[in-house]
Amino acid sequence: MKKTVLAGVGVGTVAFTISDVVNREMSPVGETISRFVNTGAGWLVTLGLLAVALAAAALTVAVARSGAGRAGTWLLGVWSAGLLVAAIFPADPPGRWDDPSVSETVHGLAAWVALTAFTVAAVLLTRAWPRDTLLTGVTITVVVGMILFVVTLVDVMVARSLPPVVGVTERVAIAADLAWMALAALRLPRPNPPRPNLSAPSLSRTSR
Repeated sequence: MKKTVLAGVGVGTVAFTISDVVNREMSPVGETISRFVNTGAGWLVTLGLLAVALAAAALTVAVARSGAGRAGTWLLGVWSAGLLVAAIFPADPPGRWDDPSVSETVHGLAAWVALTAFTVAAVLLTRAWPRDTLLTGVTITVVVGMILFVVTLVDVMVARSLPPVVGVTERVAIAADLAWMALAALRLPRPNPPRPNLSAPSLSRTSR
């Protein structure tokens, strides 16, 4: 499972990065990653979302096997499912906040649910696992990145009083999420071995 998580995170990171580099139609400063699906290399966005969704599913299974808290495990599953839905239903081109398509609406809702679920899952699981300074630091970055992204996105959709940097804040949030997934896969506590059933009769006794 660890290799699957790391591979999915790696493919997603590379796909999103190349999408930003080769794109000349939109600005990564002012536009979110999902908008780039409408560019010539838009397939990279879909590939990245699918890869991260697979990594999230693998991490969910690994966390469940480790015996971690149920709430954090279920929220990781929501993160994986939300990414999958967001990949299937692409976002609209920029500038259609007032008249979104059905695909945009589904994509947006799935993305919001997924990001929120992941943020809460990261906090819960980090607290449940043995203290890890590095993982704690990344978790703090996840929370701060999510807050900044929400503030800038709401401003773009409603007030437009801040500089249009929602693309930057989203990329910081996503980078923190991917870093947390990779680090969690590497630091995931091993499952506790099953305890022997001392109450069961021994073989020697039953054979008498």
